[in-house]
Amino acid sequence: MCRQRIDPAEWDAHGGTTLGDRAEWSDRACGMAALRMILLAYLGDAPPLTELVKTGVRDGALTDRGWLHAGIARLAGRFGIPSAAEAVTAGELPARLSDAPLIISVTEKFPEDGRKGGHLVVARGTAGSARPGPDILIRDPSAWGQEHDRVPLARLSASYTGRCITFAPMPAHAGRQ
Repeated sequence: MCRQRIDPAEWDAHGGTTLGDRAEWSDRACGMAALRMILLAYLGDAPPLTELVKTGVRDGALTDRGWLHAGIARLAGRFGIPSAAEAVTAGELPARLSDAPLIISVTEKFPEDGRKGGHLVVARGTAGSARPGPDILIRDPSAWGQEHDRVPLARLSASYTGRCITFAPMPAHAGRQ
């Protein structure tokens, strides 16, 4: 599990100060933290979060509105992980998760008030639930996500934009993050 809060020592050691304030960047690092989790799952290793943020900014994967899904997919491709930015309905997520994790665009803490998007998390599988529909297993790099590893599909659907980053099926030797 990767957090989007960037450790001060890592920030300093990897030249993060060239980007500005570490705390501000920690609030904006969800896309790169999610990508780092994908890299760890597929490759077993990944650059530090600060390096990924710097690379994403340099390569134009960040706009004023947030991380571009296509930009994150391009970065994953550079690490040898085939990926694409796609529209995938909430109902399609469980089937898609049987082959590979996804980075999905949701609202932080998955509110059910109609807000959509603005935060990126890794969806990594499904689990049975006492409620109708499955629970979606997540890795959320936010502080809230450190204590929550699943969300009912219905709750996820309420804040999901319908956009995600898809990846090639997981190699048999890779572990799920």
